[in-house]
Order: sequence, then C-alpha cells, then structure tokens
Amino acid sequence: MKQQELSKMNEAGWNQSAYQAWVNRHGLPKEYAQKLIANPTQAISHYLKYMGDVRSKKIANLLGSKGNKAVSFALLGAEVTVVDISKDNSRYALELAGEAGAPIKYIVSDVLDIPEYEKLVDFDFILLELGVLHYFVDLQPLFELVYHSLKPGGRFIVRDYHPFVSKLLCTEENKMIASGDYFDNELVEVDVAYSILLTDTEKANLNKNTIRRWTLGEIVTAIAKAGLRMEMLEEESGVRWAFPKDSPGNIEKNIPGLFTIIAKK
Repeated sequence: MKQQELSKMNEAGWNQSAYQAWVNRHGLPKEYAQKLIANPTQAISHYLKYMGDVRSKKIANLLGSKGNKAVSFALLGAEVTVVDISKDNSRYALELAGEAGAPIKYIVSDVLDIPEYEKLVDFDFILLELGVLHYFVDLQPLFELVYHSLKPGGRFIVRDYHPFVSKLLCTEENKMIASGDYFDNELVEVDVAYSILLTDTEKANLNKNTIRRWTLGEIVTAIAKAGLRMEMLEEESGVRWAFPKDSPGNIEKNIPGLFTIIAKK
C-alpha cells in the first residue's frame, strides 16, 4: 500500500470522535488549560531534560494530536508548530492554546504532504512521540523531512512504544506472553487509538486504522540513513498500561515499554 492511501484511511479514522475523546480524557479545553498553566512542565518533563531552556526555541511537534505538549512548550516561551492530519485534533489543540494564552501554529496536513507555503525550516527541535511511527509504510521519507526541517545543530527527539512490547508480547491473565512475530512487516488493522477513551455508544461504528509496526533496528537505521547523527538511545522499563494496578509481581518493570532516541543534524 502506498503512503498516500494509508494516510487517507487513517485520516478518516482520526476525524470521527477525537475531540470528544480528549474531552472525556482531559475535560473541556478551558478546563485542561488551567491544569497546564498551573504546571506547564508536567506533560513535557521527559523532553525538557534533553532540551534545557526552550524559551525562544523553534519546536515542531509532528503528529502532535491534541496539542497538550505544544501548549506546554509555548507556555515556557517556545515558538511551536504542530503538524497533524486530524481536524478534530486541531480543534481541541487550538481551543486549548487559546484558553491557555499560549499561541501555537497548527498545520492540518499529512506530514509528508505539507503545502510548500507551510514548509518547515530551521527548527531547533523536532519531536515525534507515542504511537506515531506505525502510521508510515516507509520511515525514510519521514526522517529525511526531519533532517531538512532542522537547523544545523538542531535535534530530533523520538519517543515511542518499544517494539519488544508492541510487536512481540501480549497480555493474558495478567501475564506477558511472547506470542507475536518481532520481525513481521505486514500492515495490520487496529482500533483507532483514542477509542479506549469513548463510551460504547460513542465508539460505535468507528473506522479502523491501518498500521505497520517497526523494529528498533529498522528505526535506528532509517534515522542514520537520513543523515542524522545518533546521540542517545534510552530504553525505559515498564508497561504499566498492560497490567491492572493490583497485578502481582514486578514483571512490567522488567520489560522495556518505551524508548527515546536523540539525533542531531
């Protein structure tokens, strides 16, 4: 399947009830804005330890969804641009930014088909995070876009679910079972990610998403081939989302649940 076809299918999925999902999760934008104003670093603390003071820095959050990370950076004085394919996401994000008094630029577009007049250039940081890489059938064009959008010395930060969990493992009766194929490269149909935040009535008849999960080796190789210099690969323990809070033992702490890569232009 071509990337353009895949993006169209996933765009339909993300333009159904995303706004309502974020209201269910965080409250109305005016309510969530107050929480971000009170603690603007909370949602982005993981990234700030690599970025330092972001005041006056240009930051692009690709596939930036509901905009809470972008608004948090803007509250700290950064100039922030979000690119995301979902109008529903942009509606929540722009209302959130308005209520927080922290302007952001939001480009509603397939990230690989951004209009020329909106071209991304000279960014200090580009961020991709949590459940985004699997929307691409080829990572190379994405990472080449990142390379060309960064200023010399700019940094790319990608944080996503660890392929060890997303490709190989599943949970059965509070146990992790290695039942997947880590090297599978097929497209798979899944529920749209925000559906877990909706009621049964709200999520009735939602379109599915189609994704392609990547191995860690494929991700690292594609970043290097794009011309970016790898500086760090951090693997984080814990798959808290897979186990009830009262699950016995500490198995979830012994498994890599997330990874972060820092690469420099």
